[in-house]
Amino acid sequence: MPRIIVVQPSVPSYRHGYFSRVAERLGECFSVYASPGNLNVLSERDNVLEWEVLLPAMRSIAPKVLWQPGVLSIAIEKGDIVVVSGAPRCLSNIALLLKAQMRGATTLWWGHYWSSTSRKWSATLRIVLMQLSDAFLFYTDQEKREYFAATRMRRKLPVFALNNGIETSEIKSLRAPYSSKRRKRDLVYIGRVVQKSNLDLLIDALSRPNCAGVTLDIIGDGDDKARLQARCAELNLDSRITWHEGTVDETKIAAVFNRCKLFVYPGAVGLSLIHALAYGLPVIVHDDRWRHGPEFAALETGKNGHTFANGDPVALAKAIADTLSAPADLDHMSAAAIATTDQSFNAADMADRFCDAIAALLDADAESPSDLQALTSTSGD
Repeated sequence: MPRIIVVQPSVPSYRHGYFSRVAERLGECFSVYASPGNLNVLSERDNVLEWEVLLPAMRSIAPKVLWQPGVLSIAIEKGDIVVVSGAPRCLSNIALLLKAQMRGATTLWWGHYWSSTSRKWSATLRIVLMQLSDAFLFYTDQEKREYFAATRMRRKLPVFALNNGIETSEIKSLRAPYSSKRRKRDLVYIGRVVQKSNLDLLIDALSRPNCAGVTLDIIGDGDDKARLQARCAELNLDSRITWHEGTVDETKIAAVFNRCKLFVYPGAVGLSLIHALAYGLPVIVHDDRWRHGPEFAALETGKNGHTFANGDPVALAKAIADTLSAPADLDHMSAAAIATTDQSFNAADMADRFCDAIAALLDADAESPSDLQALTSTSGD
């Protein structure tokens, strides 16, 4: 059987469900090579998972240039499928891609088409480097459409998408029924408390007259936390804002989410958006798609959430006040939020999509259709 080799910078907690589901499907031929993470609570663990092979820590070899030790020692044979992380500034990814192709393996580039920090030149470089691989795997269907709409590359390669999400099985068991009139708190934020999260904007919005009395729960830690807490005190917002430590304990997260009406993320949103939708929380995020992570694709404006003009605290305050003033609309948006993550943007759908992509690549030169069917057949729910 061909081996499916995935190489990642690290395996944070939000990837465990997805990779475990893929491993259930593909069995012992599937493995994930990764370095220890540096994502605080998202990386804190002392065990190596059964499908995981631990590599040494990432090394910086120049400003903003990384190398992942050990990747060139991974045994690769003809017929294997090697999934390379699409982070061009980690040069070992490119070296691994070239090694895999020289060994006769099929290569799959897994990465963003565009991220919140992308610029035109860096996105162009990424697209050029992607052409070294045999196929592409984007984070969302929206990115796949954007790639086809924008690219002028003549080389036509298979393109797949995951609709990046999280494991929702535990959330479903913890999620409380939603009724905006019965919920005791208004807003919740979950994510890192750092400058790029732009929590200053949310604090400014809460100080506006039309948000007087609106409450906020913040789940997360980061180097900007102390400064923001001091600013809240200066603005006399202490009584309305509750700070919670960063955690991956879903029971603790559920205890906060289940009493809040609305999720707000003033900066570049990513998987926090999916987390909130899975709890049935309507969402408010800014309107600039190109300054968000790919997961912004899960937002359906007016259906499961709303947007505001990026960087405008007055617009954010109005969006919060208007949304909270319509409880019936909130209840409808909550149902739509749950439907979003029931249909896609969850670990089960991601695993299905990944295995479908692997099946398509194997089918291109499969010698034994029965082997192909056995390798990618569903063994779980």
